[in-house]
Amino acid sequence: MSSDPIELKPPEDSTAVVEALPAESLDPVTARRLDVDAKQAAVGRILEELGCEAAILFMPAHVAWFCGGVNVRGLIADAERPGVYTTGRARWLVCANADTQRLFDEELDRLGFQLKEWQWPVGRAVLLGELVAGKKVAADRPFPGLQPVNERLRPELRALAPSDRAKYLALGRTVVHAVEATARTMARGQTEEEVAGQVAHRLYHRGAEADAISVTADGRGAKYRRAGFTAAPAHSTCVIQATGTRDGLYVTASRTVCFGRPPDDFRTEHDTACRLSAVYRSLSVSGGTIGSAAEAGRWLTADTPFEYEWRQSPPGYGTGWFAAEELRRAGQEEKFVANQAVVWQARVGAAAVVDTVLVSDAGPVPVTPPEGWPFKRVRVQDRTCDVPDLLVREGG
Repeated sequence: MSSDPIELKPPEDSTAVVEALPAESLDPVTARRLDVDAKQAAVGRILEELGCEAAILFMPAHVAWFCGGVNVRGLIADAERPGVYTTGRARWLVCANADTQRLFDEELDRLGFQLKEWQWPVGRAVLLGELVAGKKVAADRPFPGLQPVNERLRPELRALAPSDRAKYLALGRTVVHAVEATARTMARGQTEEEVAGQVAHRLYHRGAEADAISVTADGRGAKYRRAGFTAAPAHSTCVIQATGTRDGLYVTASRTVCFGRPPDDFRTEHDTACRLSAVYRSLSVSGGTIGSAAEAGRWLTADTPFEYEWRQSPPGYGTGWFAAEELRRAGQEEKFVANQAVVWQARVGAAAVVDTVLVSDAGPVPVTPPEGWPFKRVRVQDRTCDVPDLLVREGG
């Protein structure tokens, strides 16, 4: 552990105090049902504003949000995906008969859902026609004659509900374990593909799924900021990044391992990325924006060899119910709200420090903190961040 203080004045719109994570006192099913009731009520208010009688939701993020987390299993076509139909006062699962039993047994038991089911040989079009006939209905997919509801729903998905936050922090621990355990045990000379496979195995072993994995060996990340993984072997350095998903939620984290003393240029790049990461996290407060972080990063790297790194990739995204959500719309910055999930990616040359946090009035809540991993304790004004450092392994 090392101390690396930074004095930086954050932008004025990033200094608001936000709500802290509340204590949990209800059993999981009751808490989740209350969350679903609240989300149903929120959709009901949107329906009143739109002058609609009901809404049909089929986008995976919207369905998972409304249900407080749902895992869709098996080989499934987009037109077969389960959805939600709600009037704002009652709710129904809309799904094919091939999915009904498992969804109620494993995902929606005791959550107050009724059922509108289509038979797979017929398809869902007939059922949808019956649901919307003679009604003014809103939808999150472009169905003819239905009112679009996507933009009205976007603010509702920002803040994670209490039971969602508990699941989210658990998913963060799962992702961190998968990445760190892989970095600690991978052998020198293993390919990026082999390393990615180990990460995925550990995610699935703990009940999560791999949504995206990036492994960059020996500086390949300097050329490709969204690199994936290849057959290239790792002899000197390896940056491992994973996005795991469970219950409709997404968490992303990265860790970096070196075999022997890291190259001087890579060490410098990683140290700079650590400082950038701490600055980004310090701006994870209500009223903050991705643009504020980008501007702070430009200020920090000005007049250094890395002053143009900000052009290579964005500093972060909204996350939670989306793996990565752009928070700039039509040139306008969307401000963070309490309990919103943000994934920060500080990339400098071949180095990357990527972690997920929750916005909170007690300061950013780390979703993917280092666990048994080297870290730098970096201070940005009155906030201290523990940022994952390089794991230097001797031998193979």
